[in-house]
Amino acid sequence: MKWDAAQRLRLLIFLISGGLISSMLISSKLWLSERDFPHFPVWDFIPLSASPFDQIFLIAFVLALLLLVVLANRNLAVVALVLILIFALQDQMRWQPWFYQYALMLLPFAFVDHLKSEEDGEAVIGIQQTIIIMIYVWGGINKCHSGFLSVYNNSLMAPVYEMVGKGAIGSLLGGFGYLIPPIEILTGIGLFFRKTRLWGIIAATLTHLTILLLLGPIKGYISNPVVWPWNVVMLAMVFCLFFKTDTKPSFAFLKTRLALPGIIVSALIFLAPILFYAGKWDRYLSFHLYSGYQKRILVKIEASSLPLFPENLSPYLLDTKASDGHKLLSPSIWATEELKVPLISEWRILRSLSRKLCQHDLGSQELIFYVDYRHFPHKPKGYFRCDEIEKMGD
Repeated sequence: MKWDAAQRLRLLIFLISGGLISSMLISSKLWLSERDFPHFPVWDFIPLSASPFDQIFLIAFVLALLLLVVLANRNLAVVALVLILIFALQDQMRWQPWFYQYALMLLPFAFVDHLKSEEDGEAVIGIQQTIIIMIYVWGGINKCHSGFLSVYNNSLMAPVYEMVGKGAIGSLLGGFGYLIPPIEILTGIGLFFRKTRLWGIIAATLTHLTILLLLGPIKGYISNPVVWPWNVVMLAMVFCLFFKTDTKPSFAFLKTRLALPGIIVSALIFLAPILFYAGKWDRYLSFHLYSGYQKRILVKIEASSLPLFPENLSPYLLDTKASDGHKLLSPSIWATEELKVPLISEWRILRSLSRKLCQHDLGSQELIFYVDYRHFPHKPKGYFRCDEIEKMGD
């Protein structure tokens, strides 16, 4: 049976809504005002939604998505996008790659109603296909460096190496890391052409199943749980948009009412990621997924300050076994444990976080911030005190 455009898009709305709701429920504290981890509004004058309004906004967003699944009404997509904008303006920690992707995919649905027009339906599918293809292509391009191999060997594959040892199998698996970037790029290219789509679908399936395996069963626990539903949804989207369909990405949307969202999405998906390499665009908004470009920040807490250190932040302290007894506060662990999402390590976020920690009573008047690129040892490392925060940057 061959599905028409409207049927595929209804399924896609279900996948977008289901993916958003699932990941937001897992990272529920990220979307609420009452938490320990700081908020980072885009502008200081933007207010947070005080309780219970933050919960009301979240419930309204979930209801809008659920109704969108049932009614496929453009007004509901508009409501969802407005709430997404509010969420994003209130806290830049919410600029996670999956949240950004789902927002881009929702945008075309705000311009078509009930998916009645076959021409509109085909145009929407073409835009959505472009988004998925470029996620794979950019994901592969962004891994073409030694930093990714560090992530691959020291993070993703570490539990596997513990199981198989450092023999021939371990060496073989280590060498496979060099193939992952071209495989991701070829997956995107394969999905573009109708004659190679089956191979693209097979490659995408193996990729996401491997990621789920590495982030869960092999480790013995679920690592980075917020991306689990994202990987499942991405795989389902590949089948929804590319299996047995003749539609392919094109600029046909320019002749429909989808010209504006199509141009916006095209610019953000094709051109904006290039700006990352000029330092003008965010890593996560460029689909750097396990690429190794993230920065690490650690905060030195002197031994004399530990008795006065806030108890609620103690779980995020690293014991360095240092001779002077100091410990390190890890904002990355803090974000992962409390918010269930990775720390967004753009320089502006690290500076804002450091300023807020300097204003916070951590039991010490002299904080020292250490920043490096964990997976790029050759990049400069930096030590900053509270009066040197504005110097943070490459």
